[in-house]
Amino acid sequence: MFFDAFKDKDTLGIFLFILGIIYLLFVTYIGISMFSIWFDETFSMMLVTLPFSQAIEIALNDVHPPLYYIILKLFVKIFSSFIPLEIISRLVSTIPMYLIVILSYKKVRKMFDWLTAGLFTLCIITMPQLMLYSVEIRMYSWGLFFITASFIYAYDIYKNGFDLKNMGILTFLTICSAYTHYFSAIASFSIYLYLLIFLIRNRREDLKYFFTSTAISILAYVPWIFIVFNQYSLIQNRLWIDPISFKTIISYVYYVLSPANILVRGDEILSPTILGTIFLIIFIFLVFKVKDKYSINGILILVSVVLIGVLISITVKPFFHARYMIPSLGCFWLAFSILLSKIYDNKKLFIPILIFVLIIGAVGCVYFINIESQLASDTQKEFSEINDVIGSGNIVAVDNGNMYVELLGYYSKDNHYLCWIENFSQSLYQALDDPGIKGEIEAGSHVFYIDYDQENIDELQKYNLTLEFKGEYTDYSLGNNPFRIYEIIP
Repeated sequence: MFFDAFKDKDTLGIFLFILGIIYLLFVTYIGISMFSIWFDETFSMMLVTLPFSQAIEIALNDVHPPLYYIILKLFVKIFSSFIPLEIISRLVSTIPMYLIVILSYKKVRKMFDWLTAGLFTLCIITMPQLMLYSVEIRMYSWGLFFITASFIYAYDIYKNGFDLKNMGILTFLTICSAYTHYFSAIASFSIYLYLLIFLIRNRREDLKYFFTSTAISILAYVPWIFIVFNQYSLIQNRLWIDPISFKTIISYVYYVLSPANILVRGDEILSPTILGTIFLIIFIFLVFKVKDKYSINGILILVSVVLIGVLISITVKPFFHARYMIPSLGCFWLAFSILLSKIYDNKKLFIPILIFVLIIGAVGCVYFINIESQLASDTQKEFSEINDVIGSGNIVAVDNGNMYVELLGYYSKDNHYLCWIENFSQSLYQALDDPGIKGEIEAGSHVFYIDYDQENIDELQKYNLTLEFKGEYTDYSLGNNPFRIYEIIP
């Protein structure tokens, strides 16, 4: 039998650890060889190509904290002279996954054993959604690293007590997580809450260190609090998430436990699957079978994030999306790895569950390849269609802010873009009378109009502008929405 080749827990753990690294290397290769992009990613890429002061100004009005953008801009600044922007951006998203693997080797292996470290390394790379978010040009993989590392160092404190080193590291990771994503900040809050409960019950002499760490973290975040309120006031009318329902809650469960065969970028609801249901039963069984307090806390961190997100969505405004769970999944899968490793001696249970985990990882990898391949094909098609029509060095007017960001961030950067959401026709007519734009046209630039919302054609014609239809195309990155390209003939 396959498992007979492994003499003990350590040998099996090392094998799983290496297998996890192989998966990660493969995910990295797919991420940079099958390049695709959607609106949120083009926003990231656009932002980091701007001057720092302008990028920060835009980031302050975004819906997320700025740390990820600062990290990405730093790497772009260093490497963009000899590595394409899209490759740098993808690699920056994979870095946290490699850091988690290192953490698994350096900390998880020593705190528990090789088997736990191997299982965790395999799970953090191959479990549902994690491959996709390992390469997405957003902040989720960095949030995942900061929260996972915080949870691991909280266990160090749980076992060995506070010292200056682990207090400093936990505080630093907490501040980083809070400046990466608001729901990773909530996950950090949950870690501190469960650590506080433990210290009150078992080690009250360490409370002074705990409250010192808490105070430093809060003080470090105070300057951003005012910006949070400003961001909310700016974007509250632009929130697009559907109200939370019972089906939404069920969808969250299968988002975490069922291999991702579709992307959940909007309000898609995932239906129950056989594999996801089996995994849910396995989880419940292990929790009641092993009853490990630290592992239960790891699961509760994810549950707390969901509960708080749902509560905000119900009482204030729909705000919580399934992908906001990603930063907490490191705690969740470390908990699972600890629980599974503790039943190693019961081979009749351990081996079937491990085989099931390996199957989930393999199926998820196949789905990941299929999704990335299709996305890459769609991205290349849209890139080619847009550039074949509008080329470069031209003037392009856009009536949709998202499309404007996509064009400026990736699809066709070398043009002069104009964008108005309101009073589009009048604004464009006046812009065409601008001496600078007139000079560009006299120098040979063509003027194109990208019609995303089909609201301005008649009004543009009232201004006696001649429009030549160039074709209708599909914006694959924004829900397969159609858009039309016209050339404005002087």
